[in-house]
Amino acid sequence: MRGIQRSVVERAERVTRETIARRASEYDGAGANPVESWRDLWREGLLAGTIPTGYGGLGLDMATYVAVIRAVARGCANTGMTVHMHSTVMRFIDALGTAAQKRRYFDEVVRHGKLFGSWGSEPAVSLSRTLLMETVIHQDGAGYVIDGVKHFCTMALGAAHYMIWCALDGGTDMAKSLQLALVPAETSGITTDGKWDTLGMRATFSPSVTFTGVRVPGDGMLGDPGAALRGGIIESFALGYAAIYLGIAESALTFAMDYARKRVVRPENVAVAMDPTVQRHVGELAAHLDAAGLVLADSAARWDDADLAERGPLANRAKYLATEIGLHVTSKVIQVVGGRGAYKDYPAERAFRDLRTCTLMPPTVDRMLEAIGKNALGLDAAMFNVAGTNPDAGR
Repeated sequence: MRGIQRSVVERAERVTRETIARRASEYDGAGANPVESWRDLWREGLLAGTIPTGYGGLGLDMATYVAVIRAVARGCANTGMTVHMHSTVMRFIDALGTAAQKRRYFDEVVRHGKLFGSWGSEPAVSLSRTLLMETVIHQDGAGYVIDGVKHFCTMALGAAHYMIWCALDGGTDMAKSLQLALVPAETSGITTDGKWDTLGMRATFSPSVTFTGVRVPGDGMLGDPGAALRGGIIESFALGYAAIYLGIAESALTFAMDYARKRVVRPENVAVAMDPTVQRHVGELAAHLDAAGLVLADSAARWDDADLAERGPLANRAKYLATEIGLHVTSKVIQVVGGRGAYKDYPAERAFRDLRTCTLMPPTVDRMLEAIGKNALGLDAAMFNVAGTNPDAGR
């Protein structure tokens, strides 16, 4: 990295170290949106990382963006995940929005620190198998109406706007029917029971939400039907997930190494770090994280110049390695630390819980390996099966 890119990453590292990391345990325990951490990132301009400079944002290239999200996730996985979801919505607005939409929504982020959620998951559909929306949007007069149920609605009760993934008129061919709609949080007809009591990622606050006759003005429609699938942006979700997974795992290993240096045991009266077994464990984990980090960095560096067909494989390989290695690292760290690694006073158990939970984000390991294999064999390697367009959909 050079110049402004390095300074932006260093800014993210500093604010994460000084404030965000210190609140991570508190937000995890409360299961509440990390509002103060969002505000800190906004003051540093980092909520506008993917907004073009012409609209007052940072206009970060993908390599710098991934480094920023990874740095935030080292301090707080929940803040890293929510900001990544928000930042990806900004990418969709930049790619699909009208000039008026860009002025309006980007200004809300740059000047007022508003966040945007992306709600696509549904109770009856596995996005890891087939991209299909059962939430319906249909035209009603000059506007539109949404009806349906969404699961895992990240930043519910915290974001100012939600980008809702819908099926226009209930269509099942997503290439023709997938419609994104931007809905203000205070819109009537949006209800939730507020239940979000999970193993990890507790401060992403992602309960189920029901839409009943939710009205959307015509200027709330983002892009034409099917456009969300054609810009190569949906794949960037997975690349950011990989950055978050590695950030969590890196923080866990850093804690374990610090603990091993400081923990002195009897009768030898030497630090745990002097144990050859511990040294081998740390060496293995460090090498694996280095390897996953290199793949992520390479994918991110190639991203901006890659076409749509290339972005799926780039994201899949990075997310696959980050998933497998991250899970291994956070589990082995607890073994290295010993019984104290399970205490909530230490960050190792939170890293384990958070990584086990957020690696459930689609695509799954099986789906990624299938796509990676297809790409190696010179076959179509789309990240998702899209309902209505792929003969393998619904297998």
